[in-house]
Amino acid sequence: MAWVSVTFGQTDSSDLRPPKPPKVKKQAKEFIPTGVMVGVDLFVIGRSIWEEELSQQEYQVEVDSRQYHLTIGYGIQDITRLTETTLYTNEGSYWRVNAEVNFLYNSGNRSKLFFGVGYGRATFDDIFVYETQDAFGNTQIIDQNRDANASWMELTAGTKVRVWKELYMGYTIRYKFLKDYQAGSLIPHDLPGYGPNREDDKDIFGFNYYLYWRFPFRKPTRLSAIN
Repeated sequence: MAWVSVTFGQTDSSDLRPPKPPKVKKQAKEFIPTGVMVGVDLFVIGRSIWEEELSQQEYQVEVDSRQYHLTIGYGIQDITRLTETTLYTNEGSYWRVNAEVNFLYNSGNRSKLFFGVGYGRATFDDIFVYETQDAFGNTQIIDQNRDANASWMELTAGTKVRVWKELYMGYTIRYKFLKDYQAGSLIPHDLPGYGPNREDDKDIFGFNYYLYWRFPFRKPTRLSAIN
């Protein structure tokens, strides 16, 4: 009796698995600055021209790290309010720091549509002079704050577009909240960089319109589509 032996080749089950897709190396987020913008606020300059009681200047430096931006602002402000019986003056300076995210970071012309959060702080002196009448006539009373300070938080949003070469223009809308100040017996009427100090308003909106010149450091890396 003849025995016929048939051997079937065994196949490794691992060979039946679908091949793994190639690993795609994720592009690291860039935090190396690509340029610096230096700007001046045209809006407060315009207000200083048409409002006789106000004198204000504000400047801003912005570090561009592709998608993420750091802005540092500095300003000075002098307000004088005069009536027939009162005089109020407020003179001081302020600064603010904001971290912003640019949603147009892949734009070829470095345009900007952003949202951010920031912190502001001011130092100032203010004086309030007024007259009262009594049996002896008019009496002048002076109340003042020396080296007073204030702070607040901000949420910002805005846009910026290139006008010509490295010249840019854009606006910023600021929602200012969590206001706090330290002063003497006189309640400040104004807080430099923040705005009117109304006790019944815990927050306030602000507006700036800047003119910038950009100083580029390097060209940012553009994201490429993956097929």
